[in-house]
Amino acid sequence: MLGTTRPVRDPDPVAPGPFDRLRPRVFVAVAVTVLSTLGSVAAARDQAWAVQPGLAGLLLLLVAPAALVFLLPRRPALATVVSVAAALTFLLLGRAWGPVLLGPVAVLAGVMLSGTARRARVIAWSGAALLAGGVGTVATLLAPRLEQQLRDNPPDLPREWGPPGPPFHGPGWADDGAWFLTTGSLVAGAAWLAVVLLVASAVRDRAARRVAARAAARETAAERERTAVASERLRIARELHDVLAHSLSAINVQAGVGLHLLEKHPGQAREALTNIRDTSRDALAEVRTVLGIVREDGAPLTPTWDLTALNRLADQARAEGLDVAVDLPPDVGDLPDHLMGVVHRVVQESLTNVRRHATSVGRVTVRLTRGDHLEVTVADDGAPAGAPAEPGYGLLGMRERVEGAGGTLTVGPRPDGSGWLVLARLPVPAARPERPGAVAPSPDRAAAPPSDTPEPGETA
Repeated sequence: MLGTTRPVRDPDPVAPGPFDRLRPRVFVAVAVTVLSTLGSVAAARDQAWAVQPGLAGLLLLLVAPAALVFLLPRRPALATVVSVAAALTFLLLGRAWGPVLLGPVAVLAGVMLSGTARRARVIAWSGAALLAGGVGTVATLLAPRLEQQLRDNPPDLPREWGPPGPPFHGPGWADDGAWFLTTGSLVAGAAWLAVVLLVASAVRDRAARRVAARAAARETAAERERTAVASERLRIARELHDVLAHSLSAINVQAGVGLHLLEKHPGQAREALTNIRDTSRDALAEVRTVLGIVREDGAPLTPTWDLTALNRLADQARAEGLDVAVDLPPDVGDLPDHLMGVVHRVVQESLTNVRRHATSVGRVTVRLTRGDHLEVTVADDGAPAGAPAEPGYGLLGMRERVEGAGGTLTVGPRPDGSGWLVLARLPVPAARPERPGAVAPSPDRAAAPPSDTPEPGETA
């Protein structure tokens, strides 16, 4: 768009994970440290064949929380491997089963919730497979040794739990704490691990959706702002072009007339200079109105017009030697302001183009016709000056104004080839409220001549 540049957007934006921040990782690491340490000490009392963690066991229990804090999110694969290895080493040393697995599970969940989403899923599920396979392998290796140890040293435990009958030692019995070594328990543990990772993945997806929604909302707001700025710049550019092109063209013609008549006909030269002064004063007032929008000093967003302004345009053109006839039917006095602004600019630009591009103009006719649509016709009987000129900003701005009001614009030679024709068809709103203070135009009514004395503050 005009005057704007679009930012380069990342085609695959990376949504940050909840565990990319240090604080939640520290919180989870502290909780895992407390639960796994106290839980392993308590579990060693219930598992007759297990020994207390000891210093080596406590150091192994601290590996997973340390990996959670110091290795994520930069080294997720390394954090997964060291936490799983520490837990399996803890079990191979004959320590209690159960709470030690909380550490690697927390690390896998942390991996899922940090770093790049796709990479996090691959590493987390690979780590889950590594943990499940490692636990199954350790259980298979320890089962015969624990079986023999419990046969040699049967625990003296009350039979308050488990099925009645003679003691049964080995994987699957209830009183010595080895129930988790059964195949069903291992499968159940793997299923719970999968549930934890699925929940973590769902949390990650929800956080990513929130981030994407906020980014989309910011982009939408920025796009609306850029569109509004570009539209306002384009509108101000059209206003300034229409004001300056028309006024400067008139001033140029009057200045040439004044210079030509200055020595031989001073009175007529004075009249030309008066017209220059009046035209420049009107142009200055319009430029101030447009610039007031930029300054935001309470100026109206668009200039307001009544149909008497068309007579002033015709008077300016007549002062430059054009024969301009204005035909305004009486039923066009209640048009909305925005529609009158379009009509004014179409007539203004058309008269400017006649002065600049046509030669041997005998008569210019400005006609408004109201029916289902409002038709604005500006026709002249002159010949084009030289080769056809490329469409400029004036024609482009005139077309944008007409089409912005829902109408159509036709510009080209007249059907009989005797001049140039500008035809704008504009829709008229159904509701036609009367504007308070509107002045009914008359073709014979001309603007009052300005005073020869310049008003205070006329200088820009």
